[in-house]
Amino acid sequence: MMIIKKILQRKSKGMNYLEEHNKKENRVAVRKEQRRNLIQTTYKLIRNVIVAGTLIGIGIYVFSIWYFREIPVKEYYEFDQRRIAEIVAELTRPLSYEEVAFQMESRYALLINLSNGRILFDHRADEQAFPASVTKIMTVLVGLENGELSDEVVVDADFDALFLSGAMQAGFIEGEVRSLSEILNAIMLASGAEASWALANHIAGSYDAFVDLMNDKAQTLGMNDTHFVTTTGLHDENHYTTANDIAILLTYALENPDFREIFTSRTYELEKPNSRGSTLESTLFAFAPETSFEGGRILGGRTGFTTPAGRCLASLATNDIDQFILITFGAPDPDFTNQIAHISDALIIYEYFLEVDEDDW
Repeated sequence: MMIIKKILQRKSKGMNYLEEHNKKENRVAVRKEQRRNLIQTTYKLIRNVIVAGTLIGIGIYVFSIWYFREIPVKEYYEFDQRRIAEIVAELTRPLSYEEVAFQMESRYALLINLSNGRILFDHRADEQAFPASVTKIMTVLVGLENGELSDEVVVDADFDALFLSGAMQAGFIEGEVRSLSEILNAIMLASGAEASWALANHIAGSYDAFVDLMNDKAQTLGMNDTHFVTTTGLHDENHYTTANDIAILLTYALENPDFREIFTSRTYELEKPNSRGSTLESTLFAFAPETSFEGGRILGGRTGFTTPAGRCLASLATNDIDQFILITFGAPDPDFTNQIAHISDALIIYEYFLEVDEDDW
């Protein structure tokens, strides 16, 4: 009996082993079948996607041929060029006063990057304005282009008229002889009206003839909204310009090395003292000895003022990478209590635009 019982137990274990073995083989077979089905499904899906994409591409191609069948290729190209130009124009469009986060007192303003010609800021730059002594940029330029720095100039001016008008003078007296270099520096730095008058007589033979040279130069440069009546900028209703035109003038003038040196000088030593001493000082740096700002510094400029014109300034600045010019007109100062409004505006505008990269605007 014991033997029979052992035999039956071994038989039972054998059957259990066979059953487990068969179950395992069935599970393997099921997994293989599932894998085979997944591969087939993925293949069909990829094939269908490829076929569908091909059919869609053919459809788009056929539709485009039909839809654009009557438009010449040249017009496609011209449209693309116009669109590109529109996009570039929008990206490089100058900011207006309504778009900036600062306040200024000047009624007109224009900021240009001289390195690439890009206009960065434009506030009524094409509107007529009175330039006051910013006029003297043209006075000095015409003097440089029609004379030699070593020329001897006799100071010949209507001192009575200048005194009555309240024009600034550099300290020269009637009949004294000065070099053209001294005269030009007196005009640009000290805003010497008597020097402007003497220059006109020396270069053109008369005051009016010199003004004609100034207007001729303006027309040559394309300053179509400018008309000069005086060499000094003393107020006259027919003596006017725009910030755009002065920017044209200053851009051109700065290409002349002698002009640039005069324009960016803080002081100039006369060959011999005049009635006010031996040193001419820039009116810009006299009012603002410190002209640095966050991102750069002002290199030079020509200030101007009459009551109708307000405080005016044409200046040159740098951020040590590029150079910039800024023209501002019309900062009010009716009672002479706002004498640096034009300079304050310049520092505000320069700092706003130069402390960050242009691409970040």
